[in-house]
Amino acid sequence: MADEELLVGCRFYFEADGITDKMILEVSGLTSENPSAGGDKVLGSGKQAKNLRQAAPTRVKFAPVMVKIVATNNRDLYLWYEDCNKNEGGKSDWSSNRKTASIVVYDQAASEQARWNLENCYPTKYEGPKLEAGANDVANETITIVHEGIKRVK
Repeated sequence: MADEELLVGCRFYFEADGITDKMILEVSGLTSENPSAGGDKVLGSGKQAKNLRQAAPTRVKFAPVMVKIVATNNRDLYLWYEDCNKNEGGKSDWSSNRKTASIVVYDQAASEQARWNLENCYPTKYEGPKLEAGANDVANETITIVHEGIKRVK
């Protein structure tokens, strides 16, 4: 353990092919799960009341990833969402607008220590800032991204 770097949850970054230079407030949803079929229940009862149990793997499921950024006059995240999700009968082009995205964690010297890549992702939800006259926070935007897999590559 002496050679291992402890990761801190406050030094990180998000980027997606061509979308960089953002101030990231929060990333959540880096979840991969392989639920088991039948693992938590009895599948049947046999002779002499012997219960049949068997846990078998099924398909891997990935949770949507939410990225909250500091809002600026730059619209590239919103435009990516719009390109993938046309409203009012417009033609969505989500399949050709998929990107590879990364979440990177840095150490105190700003050296990369961990990286998760999201494969073939695209945004499915955009949330604009909450605007309040008496607030003293910066405005933020949230984008929800679906993907075809998480790989921890570092």
